[in-house]
Amino acid sequence: MPANPHQATLQRLAELHRADLADLHQQARRLREMLRRRPPWPEPPKPPLSREVLSGDLAGVERAIAKHDRIVELARDERVGEVLQAVADDPDLAREAAADPSAFAARHGIDLPATLVVTVLVAGRDVSARFSNADPDMPFEVAWTRDGFQAPPVPDPPPGRAAAEPV
Repeated sequence: MPANPHQATLQRLAELHRADLADLHQQARRLREMLRRRPPWPEPPKPPLSREVLSGDLAGVERAIAKHDRIVELARDERVGEVLQAVADDPDLAREAAADPSAFAARHGIDLPATLVVTVLVAGRDVSARFSNADPDMPFEVAWTRDGFQAPPVPDPPPGRAAAEPV
């Protein structure tokens, strides 16, 4: 794990996207297989999904894969951790980042997705930010402080199921 605490905490969040990617790749493989198969003969009890439906589903899964891949690549970029460390250490730099986070990132060689909204707050020497992705294919929101990215909340268990015992 990287020595930079910002990069290290970002990697933990990237793991969530990697897990989603594994599921998405599996879905894509299943959809491609369904598209390759010929409809069963004689007529099945219920009609198979149309090629258009399967193709649309596959396109959606592939779009989500590309977006998750982009976030994982962004998380791997060591410049992200370096810039966050610099912003955490320098309130003037933090104020510059707060004025226009996307332009600030671009000036430092970091290309943020267009759907990612970054809100930077500076109060004295305290700096925090909220990263919100409004993309319907991959919505998320994470908080960042001078200590790094905060762990996302653990979702509630589905109704009727007991929560796992703490480790």
